[in-house]
Amino acid sequence: MTQLNLFPDFAQPPKTKALHDHEPPQKFEVIYTDPPWDYDGRTFLDGKAHDTGAASDHYPTMTPEELMELPVKDFLADKCICFMWTTGPQLDISIDVLKAWGFKFKTIAFVWDKVVTNPGYYTMSQTELAIVGTHNAIPTPRGARNVKQFYKEQRGRHSAKPHEFRKRIEQMFPDQTKLEMFQRESKPGWYAWGIDAVGQNIVTIPRLEDPSLPRNANIPQVMWPIPF
Repeated sequence: MTQLNLFPDFAQPPKTKALHDHEPPQKFEVIYTDPPWDYDGRTFLDGKAHDTGAASDHYPTMTPEELMELPVKDFLADKCICFMWTTGPQLDISIDVLKAWGFKFKTIAFVWDKVVTNPGYYTMSQTELAIVGTHNAIPTPRGARNVKQFYKEQRGRHSAKPHEFRKRIEQMFPDQTKLEMFQRESKPGWYAWGIDAVGQNIVTIPRLEDPSLPRNANIPQVMWPIPF
């Protein structure tokens, strides 16, 4: 993970130009994430990035240990729910990461049929899974209940997930503060965090970007990006 020296002087955050008319929330009730899973450093021998290739061919990946060390607990609301994308080979590891972040694994929330199959060690792979966990309890008030778990849509660019799943989460939790981690762009009604994220509601979460920051540093947990 890239280490950013955001604040050399921990006593006071620097004065920066305001990008928005309000500060982002410091706690979130809904977390939606597609972690950059590292598949034991697997990549292609020819060094070329293929659409169906290893994640490391397309973006920086993180080991399970690195993901588990992320201080996600810092910005969880008292009642919070997390939807996390994973794959069959990573299922047990994903549950470990979910628990390390402060959530209790509950069930498989979504199943995405990508239409196109990939060769597998045991069966032909055609789906991805999103597991769900809660921190203390499901946030309230609730919106729609029991939205459909299954969705079929042909895959697009590498790792991109259909917007339909985000819509289903919005139906279930229309009024909650929502953060999408490892996102490439912000969506209406969502805050987003990611190394290559763009858009109005992109936030900086200092301790996710630099875990070495002291716990007592006078730095907000969540803030708008610094205008470099």
